[in-house]
Amino acid sequence: MTEQEGERLLYKGKKVWMAEEPLNQYLQNRNDILFFPTSTSCWRGYYGQWKITDNNLYLVGLKAYIEGNKEVDLNYLFPGQSKVFANWYSGEIRIPQGNMLKYGRMCYFEEYMLLKLNKGIITEEKFIDSLNNFEE
Repeated sequence: MTEQEGERLLYKGKKVWMAEEPLNQYLQNRNDILFFPTSTSCWRGYYGQWKITDNNLYLVGLKAYIEGNKEVDLNYLFPGQSKVFANWYSGEIRIPQGNMLKYGRMCYFEEYMLLKLNKGIITEEKFIDSLNNFEE
């Protein structure tokens, strides 16, 4: 199975990949939205771009595909907005760090930065050392 392309995040001035998809929590409450995959590397049918400002998570870009292979952007979900505070998202965001330890359907890295969020606000930031916690 093809590895899935991650979401992009601008955090502390750096562009990174994250191993979560915060928009999924929003889309679970929207039965009227259906995205279609255009590649085996993105079965969710969209690519989100995110930014953290003042410990708040914002959706700042979207490239998605709807029926008929039509490409849509952030305006499709949030008309007239250039950034959207992700107050619907509570959970963790893992940001891969260091070398890849294992490649396959899921990739594993040496270390992760872990951000815990509650309703779009970072409540905790810590690092996880996968080298001591990695299992084959």
